Amino acid sequence: MSDQRKVVFQGEVGANSHMACNAVYPEYQAIPCPTFEDCFHAIESGDAELGMIPIENSVAGRVADIHHLLPRSNLHIIGEYFMPIRFQLMGIKGTKLEELKSVQSHIMGLGPVPKLHS
Repeated sequence: MSDQRKVVFQGEVGANSHMACNAVYPEYQAIPCPTFEDCFHAIESGDAELGMIPIENSVAGRVADIHHLLPRSNLHIIGEYFMPIRFQLMGIKGTKLEELKSVQSHIMGLGPVPKLHS
């Protein structure tokens, strides 16, 4: 059993919250949780010491789930981290923008659509 301190985040390994955990708490073990509720439970039960939870998104605004969960918990915000998010369009090498027929994205990438440049 590891004695390493733990910080939980909602999402998968490699997600923005995971990268934020590694940037702010590199000495902690970052543990993914399927839901925000699972993160809160892990902290409240003592399974993790901290959680890296998004409060606001500069594209989509506040993260509504957190504004409902936090007041009902015994948890408090103890710090903040501002993480610039950059979305990249990836495709097969040599493909031209005008050849695209469809694009898949995380929902946050579908906010205000920027003009694509060739």
